[in-house]
Amino acid sequence: MFATIATLIALPAIWLLSRSEASTGSGAANVAAAGIHSPQGLGSHTVDTADDPFGTNGPIFIDGPTTPPRHSVIQIVVPAVNRSAFVEGGASYKRVVSIGGDSCSAPDVPFGATITVTNRDNGHVVKCVNRGPAPLAPGLVIILSTEQYSQIGALIDAPVPVRLTW
Repeated sequence: MFATIATLIALPAIWLLSRSEASTGSGAANVAAAGIHSPQGLGSHTVDTADDPFGTNGPIFIDGPTTPPRHSVIQIVVPAVNRSAFVEGGASYKRVVSIGGDSCSAPDVPFGATITVTNRDNGHVVKCVNRGPAPLAPGLVIILSTEQYSQIGALIDAPVPVRLTW
């Protein structure tokens, strides 16, 4: 309790005493008391560092570019898509589609066209010839032979999403 009361009395007293020394203009005495000798002719000049600790009242700028760099135009090249030369949908398989090992059935593709079938999930590709354009179940766009289908996906994943181009 005694220490608390002594501190509450001593701190304001120290503050008032140190403030009265600064107001008398004896800034050189404070510097000498710290063990630093002041140069000649500067003893009467006092600097108030309470307002400006860095010695300047102006703004401080950090080095760097004054303006942001210009925006550059990035060229993105996208190949033209012929909407009449591709179809997207599902692909399934049959043991035999038509005569010939490279046959497939796609009713939306012209008869006899060579079709490139691309699995949209994994990017695997197979080519076939449209020789048996028969009606398909809803959602399907092509029926491949079992051998062709196994080149673009696993049989248990049927139907897979594909893109047909011709």
